[in-house]
Amino acid sequence: MPAGAGAQVFVDVSESIRGFASERSVALATLHGPVIEASLSALQVNNPFRRCAVDEDVHCDVPLDVPRLRLPATYHGANSALHRVLRRPPRAPRADLQAPDPLDPWAVTVIVTDGFESSRAPFQPDAPGAVACTAGADPSCLAALLRARVLEGYGVWVGRVMLPFDGRYFAERRLDDAMWSRVQAHAAALDTDPAWNGVRFTASAPSMQGEAGAFRWQGARPLLVFVLSRDVAEGRRLVAEMDRRLRVERLGPRTPTADVSFSEWAPFDGLSATLLGAARAESGGEADDVLVDRPATNAGVFEVPVRCGLHGHATVRLDGALAQGVLAPPAFATVSLRWRAAVESPWFALPTQPLRPVPGPFEALAVVDCRALPAGVRDAAFSLHGEWRVDPSALARQWFVAESADTSFESPEKVFGLADLAGAVVAAGVDRRGDLVRASLHLTRR
Repeated sequence: MPAGAGAQVFVDVSESIRGFASERSVALATLHGPVIEASLSALQVNNPFRRCAVDEDVHCDVPLDVPRLRLPATYHGANSALHRVLRRPPRAPRADLQAPDPLDPWAVTVIVTDGFESSRAPFQPDAPGAVACTAGADPSCLAALLRARVLEGYGVWVGRVMLPFDGRYFAERRLDDAMWSRVQAHAAALDTDPAWNGVRFTASAPSMQGEAGAFRWQGARPLLVFVLSRDVAEGRRLVAEMDRRLRVERLGPRTPTADVSFSEWAPFDGLSATLLGAARAESGGEADDVLVDRPATNAGVFEVPVRCGLHGHATVRLDGALAQGVLAPPAFATVSLRWRAAVESPWFALPTQPLRPVPGPFEALAVVDCRALPAGVRDAAFSLHGEWRVDPSALARQWFVAESADTSFESPEKVFGLADLAGAVVAAGVDRRGDLVRASLHLTRR
C-alpha cells in the first residue's frame, strides 16, 4: 500500500500533561511549533495538515493551535485513548460501511504523549488489538498495535524529550505509606545523582484515597514523540530534522545530549549479499579434472556450471560481497550467516568457513567430488541464509530500556512499561530469517 499524503499530529491532552504546561513556559509551544510543525513544513509533507486532541476519545474537529498548547487548561482529560489512533478498524461487510483507517491516508503521523495507562492486565503483545486493548491504552495494548503496524510495513520511530515539570503525577493505583516512602526516597536520590546536576526533585501532597494515586511532582519528566510512516526515507528525514531543531532549542533542564534521544524501532535494514564469481581454487592432480565455467544469474539464482571426470575432486571458490542498508544495523540487532543446502548432495560440500556479517567482499570455499559418481547431469541448490535476532544485553543499554520504570508510581522521571513496549516492537522489526542469495551448482559428470 503506498504512503498517503500530508501529516497529522495527535496530542495527548490528559491531565497528566498539565505539569509541563505554564503560561510562563514556552516549552510545549516550541515543541509543537518551531520543532514538529516547522519540521513537517521544511520537508513539505504538511499539506494537508491537522492536529488532533486525544483524551478519552480522539478529537480532530476542535481548535488546537500552538498557543493553546502552552495553556494548562488545555490538558484536562481523565486518560488518553492512544489505541484509537493506532488500531485498524474491523473489516466491514461492505466497502461503503468501512470505517477509514486512522493512519493509512496520511504520509506521516506524529503522536505526543507522556506515557501509557497502567493496568494489571497481562502483557500480551502478540494478541489481536481487540484482545490486548481490553484494559485500555496500556503498554501491552500499544505494543500489539505498533507490532501490527510494523508488520504492515510502517516505520516506527520514538523520541524522548526531557522537560521541566511541576504538577500532578498520576500513579494510576492506590498508594499506601510504604509506596509513598519509596517515592520520597527516590526523589531524594535523584537530587544527589550527578546525571541530574542542577535539577531539584520534590514529591509532595499525595492522595492516598482512590485509584489515581496522584501526587505533586516537581523536577522533570519525559515526553515521548512517536513517528509512523510507510515512507521510511521520509520518516527518517523528519526524525533527523526534529532532532536537529530540538538540540538548537534546548528545551530541557540539562543539555540536549542528555535530554533528547531518538531511535528507530522499525524497519530494520539488514544485510544483502551478491555472488560475483566462481572459480577453481586449486590446481594439480585430481583438481585438474574439474572445470568451472563462467557463472550467470538466472531468475535470481547464481548458477555455476561445473564439468568433471571420474577422478575430479576440487575446491571451488565463490566470490561475493555483503552490503548493508541505508542505515547501519542497530546495536541491539545481531545476525548470523550460514550456507544451507536445499537437498543434501554427497558430491557437493557446502562452505564451512565462518562468514562475518560485515559489509565488504567475502570468499567461500565449497568442494566438488566427482569420484565414483556416475556420468550424468545433476544440480545442487544452496543459499546463504541469515537469521536476525535481538541481542538482550545490547537492548538493555538503549535509552528506552534504561529509562523505563518498573512501577507506575516510584519513578516519574521515567516511563512506566516503556521497556516491554519497546522490546515487543523492536522484535517485530528485527526478528527474521531468510536467504540473502540463492545459488545452484550445475554439474556435468562426463
